[in-house]
Amino acid sequence: MANRRSLPLLDDLKAKAILKQICQEHGISLDLLRNLIEVQRDNLGRGRQFGISQEFSAVISDFIEQQEEAEDAS
Repeated sequence: MANRRSLPLLDDLKAKAILKQICQEHGISLDLLRNLIEVQRDNLGRGRQFGISQEFSAVISDFIEQQEEAEDAS
């Protein structure tokens, strides 16, 4: 992803720890959450945000593929 200003939510150590815990409870990674937030941020100001669903799908598909590869490797 392009170099962007940081997210205060991910810069605050307490908030980040809570997010990590929630992500673990739901079987996702903090990186996935960060990538989904970046997709949304990249689409801000586009009005109706055409194409955002495809971008979300691509990020989620990449996450699933990485999970499957990790399971196959173990």
